[in-house]
Amino acid sequence: MPLMNGRKLLYHFDGIRGKMSEMRELVETLDLMFDSFHKMNRISKNMFGLHRTGQDRLRR
Repeated sequence: MPLMNGRKLLYHFDGIRGKMSEMRELVETLDLMFDSFHKMNRISKNMFGLHRTGQDRLRR
């Protein structure tokens, strides 16, 4: 097992910390993207009305 001195240990944890911040940014970006898809879907449904199957369910 190789020895880890303080400098190598700090370099290792700085790399992990950097990767974690990149993952956090990626998750935030994906969350914003899916939120905008959900908003777009809701707006389009309101603009065009319900599909025929949705109208049939409401009538029952």
